[in-house]
Amino acid sequence: MKKFRLAPIHFMMVGILSFGFVAIAVGFFRSQFPLLVVLSVVLVFWVALAIYQQQIYELDDLEQIQYINNQAEASLASLLDKMPVGVVKVDQDGTIEWFNPYAELIFTKEDGDFDNEVIQKILKTPFEDGGKLATVADKRYAVYLDQSSNVFYFFDASNEYNATIELATTRPVIGVVSVDNYDDLENQISDSDISNINSFIANFVADFSKNYQLFYRRTAPDRFYLFTDYTVLSRLMAEKFSIIETFRMEAKEKNLSLTLSMGFSYGDGQHDEIGKVALLNLNLAEVRGGDQVVVKENDETKDPIYFGGGTASTVKRTRTRTRAMMTALSDKMKSADQVFIVGHKRLDMDALGASVGMQLFAQNVMGKAYVVYDPDDLGADITRAINALDEEGSTNLLVVSDAMTLVTKRSLLVMVDHSKTALTLSKEFYDLFDQTIVIDHHRRDEDFPKTAVITYIESGASSASELVTELIQFQNSKQSRLSKIQSSILMAGIMLDTKNFSSRVTSRTFDVASYLRTRGSDSVLIQEISATDFDEYRAINELILKGERLLPHVIVAVADESQTYSTVVISKAADTMLTMSHIEATFVVAKNTAGFISISARSRSKVNVQRVMEEMGGGGHFNLAAAQIENGDLTQVGQQLHHKILNELIRNKEE
Repeated sequence: MKKFRLAPIHFMMVGILSFGFVAIAVGFFRSQFPLLVVLSVVLVFWVALAIYQQQIYELDDLEQIQYINNQAEASLASLLDKMPVGVVKVDQDGTIEWFNPYAELIFTKEDGDFDNEVIQKILKTPFEDGGKLATVADKRYAVYLDQSSNVFYFFDASNEYNATIELATTRPVIGVVSVDNYDDLENQISDSDISNINSFIANFVADFSKNYQLFYRRTAPDRFYLFTDYTVLSRLMAEKFSIIETFRMEAKEKNLSLTLSMGFSYGDGQHDEIGKVALLNLNLAEVRGGDQVVVKENDETKDPIYFGGGTASTVKRTRTRTRAMMTALSDKMKSADQVFIVGHKRLDMDALGASVGMQLFAQNVMGKAYVVYDPDDLGADITRAINALDEEGSTNLLVVSDAMTLVTKRSLLVMVDHSKTALTLSKEFYDLFDQTIVIDHHRRDEDFPKTAVITYIESGASSASELVTELIQFQNSKQSRLSKIQSSILMAGIMLDTKNFSSRVTSRTFDVASYLRTRGSDSVLIQEISATDFDEYRAINELILKGERLLPHVIVAVADESQTYSTVVISKAADTMLTMSHIEATFVVAKNTAGFISISARSRSKVNVQRVMEEMGGGGHFNLAAAQIENGDLTQVGQQLHHKILNELIRNKEE
């Protein structure tokens, strides 16, 4: 039945009729009671009419709302069917209830079937803040979830994604290339040969730049700057910078001991900052031994990426650089009120020798200089050496607890034979200083001191004692000279790291040894200080007997879980095994006396043990490295080491 709504005219007509009806009743009935009945009937009629009309209005409003809702749903359904957005509705169990035509277009396979597996895989992965990115058939989609209705929306984000990728790949890249060993070669050959070598280097870099569409400029015979974008850099990284291997092989064919070191950096704008980081990366590549590439984004939170480093480092330092470093160190020490020299934990003879030498160097500059050591962490040979120095009285020695009470804001810390804060003698002592000097012959890696103001790292040197002795030579002070015991300890440090002048020896090493001999170095005294105790010798042989061939030329020794050894014993066991016939690399894994797991690694010239130890959390240089693991099982660490060694050998073959 159709509902009837009264208009104002209808109310006027009903009012007139009601008035007429009442007037007739008044004239017809003489008594009051019938008249009241008539009036009551009229009043009830008006009330009923008002209630009816109100209901009609309410019904009309509901119908209007329902109509609008129906229209909206129809419009939304039509929109979802036509709009280029995939819409998928699922129930509480994840079963697909409905999807629009665009979603069907996205997820339909070549055979025409709806790819339910792909969509289920996308829907089951976690959403971050309601959305995520997904790839379907080489297209990128932004996926959003309406949790209240379990409806998923798929927006085509390919253009935005491609624009983002394009923006990332067009970021500016600055590279710096240096030719290793060029200075040494320049001093050894004729001018005509130098001209030929310069042509070879220039032509190689020009061809390299042309092949990769780089812009380059040569600023010195051995220095080039490269400019490109991240697309080219990513290509070089994907190829693992095989260009350095190509250069090394071509140089070798010409009987030239030249290699390349490169530093690259990239970022968003700020080209001056990118250039500075590129130079720092080149310096890092050189102090790690050269023949490698370091890539790092212009972002303090990013870590550097290393490529190459597959050959043993060669001597790259010059006497000019050593003299300049001597001057820089002297000037810096003059501004300090005290200088404290520390080696690494569990001092060895090289660290002690370098400390003693630097104490003399600093004392000649500003007077107050101290060698700091931990009396509770000394080997038998170091104990004998410190006792000899103490008796002689020419070296200022301080235990670390006493030294901590003397440090002031103007004090200077010198770290020798190590460049990692985790390896320093005492982290608490290190934290007291605002300025640090690093003198080391190991390749630089992570955990480098942030307070370093001067860094003298030469991975081509045989030992830290060699570097320090050269500094003393150039200082040529008339105030104090090396004593017999000091010279002997420095010589013992060189002998330790060169395995009695049989490994990593250069002409510079013999020059330093000759100087120490003129200062009174005594082979008998060295033998007395460095002599191996019987118990130590027996422990070394216990570890050697645990050795097994991982490969014909690689030996790995893993000690018993119940046995502990000093780090000196562990390293000497690795050294001894390397002297055996046809052995290229040795690794010894054992618990040390501090309760940690120590790994000592040694190699001749074909295996980069530094890279293996870096992956195990340690470091070092190409053929002498170590690592220390605080928590772990010996067997598991041994298995992990096997895996890292095999990966390194595979990497060597690829390079």
